[in-house]
Amino acid sequence: MNDASQQKLRRFADRIGVVASVTCALHCLLLPVLLAAGTALSATFLGDEAFHKSLLWLIIPAAVLAFGIGCRRHKDRLVLTLALIGIVGLVLAGTVLHDLLGEDYERIATLLSATLLVVAHVRNYRLCRSADCDHHYPS
Repeated sequence: MNDASQQKLRRFADRIGVVASVTCALHCLLLPVLLAAGTALSATFLGDEAFHKSLLWLIIPAAVLAFGIGCRRHKDRLVLTLALIGIVGLVLAGTVLHDLLGEDYERIATLLSATLLVVAHVRNYRLCRSADCDHHYPS
């Protein structure tokens, strides 16, 4: 894969990662309000824990791709650290925290982890742009 293709792929993965992480955070914030407003939502896919797990199948590959390409280029350890903490936090929140600590702690972990991932993706994107990783290509 040539450099231009890698940069387009990394840019796409950063955007997917941000959208998926924000979706996860909004889901956590808004679902209790929506459930209180109408109990029919609890019977949908949005009310199921499987929704978080499904988002992980989108978030993790996008993060690995974006950070793998970006960090190889700019070698920023903060991006990698934020990304790893964010991914581990989301995996824990989506798999074991609900059963171990309850829904409130799961929601807090999800929001913090999603925020860390969004910050990491935005920093990754900006560092690549400032390092002229993709200065030949429009945003």
